[in-house]
Amino acid sequence: MKKPIKWAIWGLVIMSIIGYSVYEAVKPLQVEAFIIASKTIEQTLEEEGMVLAVVDRPIYTQGTGQIAGVYVKEGQLVKKGDILMELDTTQLQYQIAQLRAQEKSTQGQKQKTYQEMEQQLTGLRAQLQSIEGQENQSNKAPYEAQVKQQQLVIQETEQQLAGQQKEVSRLGSLYETGAVSKKDLDDAQRKMDQITNTLQQQKQMLLLVQEQHIPTVGTTQYFAGQKNAVKAQIGLIEQQLSSKETQSGTKQYFDALTEVVEEQMKELIYQLEKAQVKAPIDGMIKNLSVKEGMFVSPQVQLMDLFQTGAYEIETYMITEDVVDVQEGMKVGLKQPRKDKDVLFEGIVERIAPAAEDRMSALGLIEQRVKVVIVPIGTVPPVRPGYKIDVQFTTLREENRVAVPKTSLFPYEDGDGIWILQEGRAKIQPVVKGMETIQEVVILEGLKLGDTVIRNPQLQGLKEGKAVVVHK
Repeated sequence: MKKPIKWAIWGLVIMSIIGYSVYEAVKPLQVEAFIIASKTIEQTLEEEGMVLAVVDRPIYTQGTGQIAGVYVKEGQLVKKGDILMELDTTQLQYQIAQLRAQEKSTQGQKQKTYQEMEQQLTGLRAQLQSIEGQENQSNKAPYEAQVKQQQLVIQETEQQLAGQQKEVSRLGSLYETGAVSKKDLDDAQRKMDQITNTLQQQKQMLLLVQEQHIPTVGTTQYFAGQKNAVKAQIGLIEQQLSSKETQSGTKQYFDALTEVVEEQMKELIYQLEKAQVKAPIDGMIKNLSVKEGMFVSPQVQLMDLFQTGAYEIETYMITEDVVDVQEGMKVGLKQPRKDKDVLFEGIVERIAPAAEDRMSALGLIEQRVKVVIVPIGTVPPVRPGYKIDVQFTTLREENRVAVPKTSLFPYEDGDGIWILQEGRAKIQPVVKGMETIQEVVILEGLKLGDTVIRNPQLQGLKEGKAVVVHK
């Protein structure tokens, strides 16, 4: 009895296994699928960009010295012409004051020289009148009044000579110390010589008055020579005085001294003006690198000044990708944020004419081309230095049949895809077209309305297998 029962049990088990196997074999396989519909496919690539100000001016100092004051701070808004900082100008102002005093002294010396020439001219004219008067009285007996008059003239001339000798002595001492020029000393010496000659002439005239008789021819020749000599001196001085505004030697000398002083003052005044650094444009301060008390030299960068509200985005693309980018092309821009990324648009403004070496994130040297994008439309709040993701759409095709890349698998000499046909799985050979990061365009093998099985690696999936779409 036990043996038939045992065999009966084993028979039931075997029948159950066979039945389950048959059930599993004919049971439809649940799959995920999608229906083919036309769509727009875009080929995109993304690069990291940086926000830059369209107008960004580095601010340099043009002077040398200690910074007396810095009147701005990082992030401050300023107006064109505002004083940003200035250098200590104490020494410059002292030098300018010295030069102005020197210029005034030169003008005073010039005026004094002309005054002395006018005084000398007055004396010579008086001397000429005296000679002419003496000539008229030359054949007459000397009278006491004439002698006394001539003696007074001689006495006055001697006083002038004594005064001029003291002046020459004084200028000689100053010349040795470098306080006056050689010309000043020579002019004073020449004037003393002229007074000495005049005194000798006057003494001779006194002798002439005192003489009882002088031959007429000799007297005429004598007075003619005296008058000619005095007239020559008068003519020379008159010429110098009349050419104050032309090119006399005296004028050239003092003009040259004045010109040297004026040029030195111009240079110092220029340095004084450059001691103040003013804002060339309206904008905001950044990269402020100096502070009060520092010593700086010309062309030291003090800070940057950029205009707010006008920004551009700069990115670098590898040479293989940039060939598909054109000026005027629209791009997608994304500002990463903690809560939600902000999306906006931009236009390619310009592309650099040449590539340059750039270090990649992996530390490799790559040939990349700079591309500048101008944001358009509603732009989120940004500032120079912000990172912006730039998405370039290099190829766009509309009304295309496309599937996820994960739905394809190698088949025969090409590619295949599982489709659902009359409730059963079927391998459909396809021809691929344009590819994006996630999708691929199918040029041949699929049509609108076909149902495609999403996962070609699903266990149990085989040709002719009954399948049902998982909902």
